[in-house]
Amino acid sequence: MQRPHAAAPPRPRRGFTLVELLVAIALMTILTGSVVFIFIHSQKIFALVDARVQVYQYARYAFDQMERDLANVIKTSDMEFFDDNPPPNGRFGRYDPGEEIPIRRTEGPDSFYNRSFTIRQPAAYEAIDDGLLYRRDSIYFKTITTVDNQASAALVEYALVDTDRERPKLVKKLWRVTGLDAANPLRPRKQINGAPGSQAQPIVQDLCLYAVEARFEIFVRNRRRFDPGEFYETSALIDPPLRQPAAIRPFEPHPDDGDTDVRVVQTYYDVRHDRSTIQPDLGVVSWAEGGLFRTEQFFSFPMLREGDRIFLSGGGIQPREHTVDSFRRPDGTPWQPTDPPTALRIRFKEPVEWPSGTSGSDLRVQWDCSWIPSAVRVALKIKDAKSLEPRSVQRVFKILSQ
Repeated sequence: MQRPHAAAPPRPRRGFTLVELLVAIALMTILTGSVVFIFIHSQKIFALVDARVQVYQYARYAFDQMERDLANVIKTSDMEFFDDNPPPNGRFGRYDPGEEIPIRRTEGPDSFYNRSFTIRQPAAYEAIDDGLLYRRDSIYFKTITTVDNQASAALVEYALVDTDRERPKLVKKLWRVTGLDAANPLRPRKQINGAPGSQAQPIVQDLCLYAVEARFEIFVRNRRRFDPGEFYETSALIDPPLRQPAAIRPFEPHPDDGDTDVRVVQTYYDVRHDRSTIQPDLGVVSWAEGGLFRTEQFFSFPMLREGDRIFLSGGGIQPREHTVDSFRRPDGTPWQPTDPPTALRIRFKEPVEWPSGTSGSDLRVQWDCSWIPSAVRVALKIKDAKSLEPRSVQRVFKILSQ
């Protein structure tokens, strides 16, 4: 008879050794640290991407508005609204000094009448949050835009405002004729934005929130030379840089209508285009040259091209616009960019009619004309809502209404 096996004694339970416990704690610490690091880093990436998306959303909204407005710019030498005076004190349908409606009430260089597309470059301002200097350019033009779901001719300005606050922004200011007070049939008064012209205030729309800088440059090409053209800021339009090796300026300097704090350029020409001389540069319609037009100082009209219009008045002729047909030499042959400015003449599609009794002599007339740039380059610096570092965005807009 076999003896039953004796039960094995129970084994003693083993715990974690100190080394194992330390290794587990170390691994857990590393794993937890990695998770926390990934989480924090992901939060930073999310905040960065969200801020970038927010900036681009602001920029896209602003650029979409600008694209619509700049595509329909109206070329004119009488851009602003004015209350017309009848002859002999004024010209019907044309701006004359003293007829302006004071829709812009700012002091200094911004208080004058704007004849055409205007680009301004005020002095840079110091931001109160970071102490850096930023540009605050603006542009001002006449266009066809949508107001109250209706297309309407209006004056539009893009400008940076609230630069004395922590949150500057880019806004769109708008003025349009909304009515006419015909109580005086000889000189009816215009209503601007629903108010009498002298009391009109602009309609202000937010264009880009948290924009801390706005730079506007226009594309300029001298059409009287072999010039490819380039973008210029206002200060360069007033004092164009010299080009080597010829050491000539790309175009005639445009007079500065502002002061050193606000540089202003308007895209039009008239008899006062040269502010360095006292005498106006009158236009001359030559009888001997078959009605070709020039100015007394042989101005080269650097931005004009065929199809543009020049308004002639005075000298006994009927005031009217004349369309540029071509640029000619005094003998009627086509003018070439290698020819000197003194050889430049303009042939109009509409012949100038000599007043009775003046045939055989030259006519000296007043003249004015405007031009608009073919493109505008806009550069913005925008901060997101959390005031992270500003991001730069840029876009070029082609102006279609040439």
